[in-house]
Amino acid sequence: MAQLVLVVPWVALVIDAWMPIRDNSFLWHIRAGSVQAAQGRVLTSDPFSFTVTGESWLTQSWLVELLYAWGEDLSGLGFVPPMMLITSVLTFVGIGLIVYRHSHSVTATAVALVLSTLLMISFLVPRPVLFSYLLFVLVILAVERPATRWVLPFLFWVWASTHGSFLIGLGYVGLRLLMGRNWKALPTAIAAGLATLLTAHGLGVLQILVDFGRARDTLSLLSEWRTPTLESPVFLVFVGGLVIIGLGAARRKITLEHLWLLVPFAALGFTSLRAVPPAWLGILPLVAVALQGTLVGSKPRFSVVPASVFGVVVLVLPFLLVESPEIDEERFPVEAVDHLADVRTFHDDRVGGYLIWAEWPERQVYLDDRAELYLDRMAEFVDVRSGDEDWRPVFERDGIEQALLRNEDAVLEDLIGAGWTTVFEGERYTVLRS
Repeated sequence: MAQLVLVVPWVALVIDAWMPIRDNSFLWHIRAGSVQAAQGRVLTSDPFSFTVTGESWLTQSWLVELLYAWGEDLSGLGFVPPMMLITSVLTFVGIGLIVYRHSHSVTATAVALVLSTLLMISFLVPRPVLFSYLLFVLVILAVERPATRWVLPFLFWVWASTHGSFLIGLGYVGLRLLMGRNWKALPTAIAAGLATLLTAHGLGVLQILVDFGRARDTLSLLSEWRTPTLESPVFLVFVGGLVIIGLGAARRKITLEHLWLLVPFAALGFTSLRAVPPAWLGILPLVAVALQGTLVGSKPRFSVVPASVFGVVVLVLPFLLVESPEIDEERFPVEAVDHLADVRTFHDDRVGGYLIWAEWPERQVYLDDRAELYLDRMAEFVDVRSGDEDWRPVFERDGIEQALLRNEDAVLEDLIGAGWTTVFEGERYTVLRS
């Protein structure tokens, strides 16, 4: 039974890969890739907005953005599901290997995979963070054995070219060295750190990290960067993992040396909802150690034929439930955009990501979700949209003549009261013009 459970996460991964595209960040990443492919260099300033255009901005995900651009040229958005499925499956195979190495139990591995699915499935989106999970898993696997540590510099070069979370991976490697007092591996760890400075941005990688640190207050305006609570099923699974580790400590499976890894990654999981998945991966080896000897596999209850039939059904069934990849028209203002005039438009970050993908370069955006670029402008936008700040000075400063708003935005009524004309009113979005 445990062996059969191992393939159950496959169902969730297939269905998730073919879900309608809802991630506005992913959409602007595609266009960033096409711009860089055309210019033959990485982006070092903002080309997409009329509010901060030309300001210094280093795209941290240039390598995967080029992959997105190539995929779009090849098959439109048809590349998204297979890309997501392959990356997610490799990630979960790696998770299974990590747990089995430490627990030596198929049942424990099955349990950990199910918990990982519950925790991570909502974070498996096509944006570059998807690749960071796979890279973190590969780093965990590589650092555990001398024969595979030589790949760490290459993995970190790719990671630093893909996502800013490579710093978490470097922290994991350092903590593992401290935990095992394995100083022979220190030169490889140093080489891995130096490799992050050899990407297309060079020392600019450090500037990317500084910019994100400086934008911490602005990032907190985005839901995924807020402090997690026990009301979140994702965070509950993470807390469950900590409980398993605590029970392992009571059984003396978890020792004082393990605290080098446990304390920092447990703390990381409490910082923001977005930090929970990497924090989970960081404590996963400890969860596996804690499960040693607690889950014993049962005697076989399936013959080969029924087990094979079950496996085939699990592998094939999810493909019967999916449809062709498409933009989620309930989330994005696909119809409303057709009614926009060629003037400066006020809108939110979700609309901004969509407009960069669908309308740029003919139309530049007011803002999108690049909090490290917009900084105080994003907080200002939140106040204007909610009606807590007067819209007139902001609109006058930025030359706003049009607004594409969600129907629940408080500023919508203020604009109508000020005489703005409604040129489109849909189920979720409204377009107003001065």
